[in-house]
Amino acid sequence: MSEGAALNHDIIGDIHGRFDRLESLMRLLDYTHDGESFVPPSGHRALFLGDLIDPKPGHHQPGGVKATLHAVKAMMERGHADVILGNHELNALCFHTRGPNGKPLRIHGSRNIRTHQGTLDDFPDHEDPAGEWRALWMPWLKTVPLALDFGYLRAVHACWHPEHLAFLEGKSLADDGFLLAASDKANPEGEAIEAVLKGIDVPLPPGYSYEDNSGIPRKHFRARWWEHPVAGVTCAALVFPADGRIPELPVEAGALGVIPGYPDDAPPVFFGHYFQPVDQVPAPERDNVACLDYGASVGGPLAAYRWRGERVLKRESFVEAR
Repeated sequence: MSEGAALNHDIIGDIHGRFDRLESLMRLLDYTHDGESFVPPSGHRALFLGDLIDPKPGHHQPGGVKATLHAVKAMMERGHADVILGNHELNALCFHTRGPNGKPLRIHGSRNIRTHQGTLDDFPDHEDPAGEWRALWMPWLKTVPLALDFGYLRAVHACWHPEHLAFLEGKSLADDGFLLAASDKANPEGEAIEAVLKGIDVPLPPGYSYEDNSGIPRKHFRARWWEHPVAGVTCAALVFPADGRIPELPVEAGALGVIPGYPDDAPPVFFGHYFQPVDQVPAPERDNVACLDYGASVGGPLAAYRWRGERVLKRESFVEAR
């Protein structure tokens, strides 16, 4: 597909139930709302990068998760949009599914409940098998693809990892056996889906740890998986997004093998997930690599990229709704 192609993709980052941000963004992109969904201008199609649900605590817009799901699903069914799964959708499916032992596939601990509370609030009947959440949204979310490759453009929630994506091809979360296996990262299915939907974790040097934004000690950091790092690269240089808590110490050489890299001549790839600073000016990470999560979940901007067939991504094609 070349510059000026007939189909233009408007690629939209993590919404997290902030339907107010979505309405503002779609107006900026010249979509109109017909009472059911957003209708694109001629020759355009939306592409949602996952994490439609789960606003951050303190940033819940009542009804926003439900409105977002209805709008995105209607757009997809009308042929106006594509959507891929995010880690929050996977987590929600596991939260509401019990394994053979009768226990939820995702533990109902206080931290997980807090993360998922905004969605629970929008679906007070979420325990009812005949309620909207279980009867409509869980079956639909199970059919949403884990990644999309159009040949000229790619989309994934967190990491384009060819080996894991090849392993996951043809598998569906609508298969109870696959969902069960994918819920545990000790399984090959869990390892693959964890990388694709949550990114690549690289270990810190022995003896080092840091507290994440929730105060949880971490001995790993999320890496710039599209890079081609060489021996001696520091943890601080490889972390994404940049984080002053990560030391300027070399990554252990054996750990670099987990980084898949992304070829310079590959089609542009878009992803969300990484919660970049809300005041950061959106820009590509590389000519053919772009992250579109700029903190809408905490009241930051909802970002999009107006893709018009270019192989080299442009700073001026980013759009923000605040």
